[in-house]
Amino acid sequence: MSLTVPAVHVNWTGPYRAGLRRHRDRALENGPYGLPVEEILTCVHSVHAWRSFHGGVELVTDELGASYAAAQGLDALYDRVDTRLDELDALDVDPLLYFAAGKSHAALSRTAPFAVVDTDLYLRRPIDHLERGGFVFAHWESVGNSVYPPIEEIPNPAGLDLSRWTFDTPAANMAVSVFLDDRHRAEYAEAAMAFMTGNAGPSSTAPIVRQTFAEQRIAPAVARSLGVDPRPVTERFWIVETEEWDGPSYADRFHHTWNQKRQLRQFPELRPAYWRYLLEDLLWTHPSAADLLLSVPALEECADLIRAVRRDLAAHGPSILGWRRP
Repeated sequence: MSLTVPAVHVNWTGPYRAGLRRHRDRALENGPYGLPVEEILTCVHSVHAWRSFHGGVELVTDELGASYAAAQGLDALYDRVDTRLDELDALDVDPLLYFAAGKSHAALSRTAPFAVVDTDLYLRRPIDHLERGGFVFAHWESVGNSVYPPIEEIPNPAGLDLSRWTFDTPAANMAVSVFLDDRHRAEYAEAAMAFMTGNAGPSSTAPIVRQTFAEQRIAPAVARSLGVDPRPVTERFWIVETEEWDGPSYADRFHHTWNQKRQLRQFPELRPAYWRYLLEDLLWTHPSAADLLLSVPALEECADLIRAVRRDLAAHGPSILGWRRP
């Protein structure tokens, strides 16, 4: 095992309760709260992988999220389920704008070293050189565009003093974020929450701008101001303007479902093929996960596929995991 770093999955249902559906399965939009099949599969893989490589995983959520996890049997994945995100309901943080605020809030109550890992990302190998300290995140993203506009264009009605931090890097994609310096962890979390609180008024910028700034611009800027090394897991670079990747593939390091979510919403007929891919990757690496998957009510529609993949892997190994080929 590499450096031991406890991790958290964060599931804040505030955006769902406020009416935000764009990150969920269209079939669930008008029904009770739930996660789509592909996110459950990546969530299970994410926990197994992190535990294999780096240590324990907790779920930080709220009452609805904890109830859902328990009903699905997914609470068994975690070392602990913490419902402290109920506290966010009492804060002036707009869940429609700040759909990932639960991640920053969770960082307030932890101490470094610790990691926040999105439920739609799982590792394929340990993260390198965590013993060097610093702030480690998934990858860089380009700035100076509609998602990450210049600092002077960021909505900041409360007048948070942004000059305290050094905004001289690209944006840090924080689908996985490893805080190895506790001063950085604390100052980032406090700054992010201060920026989000009471900052929901009208703006000419795109709605995504405030969430991405609160998380993916503030975290590396605080690191730079403190002399903490911000570095990505992979040198793969996301060019926001053209929605293209540059640099070496990260496929052997981690898998992130974010880019597939939009495609699956647009072309739902592709979902069974993607489930097959995720199941091969999960059950080839962590075969013991099959029993849990077969017990999850929300996975009932793909139970036959789970059994088929398990049989096929036992018979001839994976067939569609191209990243594993030389």
